Amino acid sequence: MKHVFIVNPVSGKADASLYLVPKLIEAAAQAGVDYAVELTRYPKHASELARQYSESGETVRLYACGGDGTLNEVLYGAYPYRNAEVASIPCGSGNDFVRNFGVAEDFLNLADNIAGSAVPVDLIAVNNGISAAICSVGIDSEVAYGIPKYRRLPLCGGQMAYNLSIVERLLRPIGKKMRITVDDEVLEDDCLIAAVCNGATYGGGYWAAPMSDLQDGMLDVIVVKKIGRLRIAGVLAKYKNGEHYQDGHVVSEFADIMEYRRARRVSVAPVETGDVIVNIDGECAPAPALCAQVLPMAARFVLPAPLYAAFSGKKAIATAAFVP
Repeated sequence: MKHVFIVNPVSGKADASLYLVPKLIEAAAQAGVDYAVELTRYPKHASELARQYSESGETVRLYACGGDGTLNEVLYGAYPYRNAEVASIPCGSGNDFVRNFGVAEDFLNLADNIAGSAVPVDLIAVNNGISAAICSVGIDSEVAYGIPKYRRLPLCGGQMAYNLSIVERLLRPIGKKMRITVDDEVLEDDCLIAAVCNGATYGGGYWAAPMSDLQDGMLDVIVVKKIGRLRIAGVLAKYKNGEHYQDGHVVSEFADIMEYRRARRVSVAPVETGDVIVNIDGECAPAPALCAQVLPMAARFVLPAPLYAAFSGKKAIATAAFVP
């Protein structure tokens, strides 16, 4: 098997090509594996590289060295190919997908990662791409969409940019009337957030779907209805910690403002004309709607050796052939 490290040099706070690449070369050499290191040079380049190596027909392990956006690109390029599996070396700002199995530090042990094994996982086909973790529409995606412009200001780091984007968003009208189709059911309401979840977390650790299972062939849908500004902070605090959902249901405290569904297909669109900001694994852009469909067992994701052992101990590793 060939091990290919696809490095996004602009992911995270430091240039990964300077501090990470020497470590990758050393770890691969010590493991005695056939390897290559590729640096991405422009958006979607990681997808191109993943597809290029996968098309060779050789068994290949593609390491997404970056954040969730880099992982998304590598998965998009690799998932149609049965000879390809994808690993993560998380060095971005959010690193949410790996939280489904452990913490970022578990995946940063390069020897364990190289010695790891792959498990099949579901993906989401969303609009013209895929999502590994969560896609959403609402105040969460709008805040994330506004962050980059504040990061360009002097002395305005990650948390400060996030806080400024929240303040700006709260100064504008809150909530939008949305039509949410969950398989054959249609929900229509003024919404604060509509999240379509394959994985558990997004936004740097918001546990939107603590009930999620990456191997169940289903999407978990959380809808937060429009609420007043005075209630937002308390609701989002519990939403962040996953405390809005317990024992198979939305907690009674939020029964009046939250809906939970499971589905295979979901669409979220504004009732009135105009685009919404759609978040796909942390990448946000305007679109007419969010259209999502589960792709059961569509990809093979590598767990570092200790995590693979723990995962296989908790549940039987799915052996069904994954569907490209």
